[in-house]
Amino acid sequence: MKKITIYHDFNLKLKLYSIPKFFIDQIKKEYSNVCFQDIDSVNDKENVKIYFGNRINNKLINQYKKLKWIHLGCVGYDSIDTEIIRSRNIIMTNSSGLLTNSMVELALNFITSFSRGMQHINSLRNKKKLDRKNFDKHYETVTNLNGQKVLICGYGNVGKKLAKVLESLEMDIYTISRSELSNYKNFSINDLDRVVPQMNYIVNLLPLSKETKYLFDSRLFKKMKNVNFINIGRGQTVVERDLMLAIENNNLNAAALDVFEKEPLSGESDLLNNNKIILTPHVAGLDSKYWNRQLDLFRHNMGAYLTDQIKSFKNKII
Repeated sequence: MKKITIYHDFNLKLKLYSIPKFFIDQIKKEYSNVCFQDIDSVNDKENVKIYFGNRINNKLINQYKKLKWIHLGCVGYDSIDTEIIRSRNIIMTNSSGLLTNSMVELALNFITSFSRGMQHINSLRNKKKLDRKNFDKHYETVTNLNGQKVLICGYGNVGKKLAKVLESLEMDIYTISRSELSNYKNFSINDLDRVVPQMNYIVNLLPLSKETKYLFDSRLFKKMKNVNFINIGRGQTVVERDLMLAIENNNLNAAALDVFEKEPLSGESDLLNNNKIILTPHVAGLDSKYWNRQLDLFRHNMGAYLTDQIKSFKNKII
């Protein structure tokens, strides 16, 4: 039986970015001719046929002359030219659906934190002034979510589920989507200028593209008034300097960022010094059961690959 090598880039020595032993053992148990190899240890790149990971890009794809299948451990693929993939008949799948609940829960955490004034509470705690008297000056910023307007930018799996959750809290849902399949008040990116002034909350889930790069800039922020802004999409869709200025000018009430223009976030970043900005280190999709779900998806697609059943691939993008 011919040996099949899965080349991967999960080599960062972090639990989320290291393939666990049970994953490899189970795949080998079901497919005895399959083995895994760290892509950074490969000298003969022309023989790479299967790539599993998150850090592949156009330069690498051009080096992998025999590439047949890319499986992304994430959802987004903004670093990949899909026309190259199509022209070479490469199969590309992603991990859409595996991260949905985690991302929805973090977005909900941010939204409820803002509604209860947690950014002010944390600031008072750090100043050792945590009492009702000192919190009283923030009284007007504490609001229940029912009746509040939220704009969800990006209506994929995460956006759809988040909308349902927020609807159950009686929020007024607006969406930005290319399709018209949204069950809510839906708009296109071109409508942002006239939509954002009405919003109390904006959740950015947009992928990175020519259309969305630095979309949220000073021009757009100036149209907002006391908005709570959340970004768990792509860091480079937001101009961070403009965001901080928008907070100073009260265009934004507060912000929560899980992604940044440059990652990892520098210890010298001014974002770290602003109490009105909640920061998390690009962990929106993280949870301890990720690899269990990934195993179910990968074992299925591995079977489809080995039996040449292209139509059977799950999460097939191309």
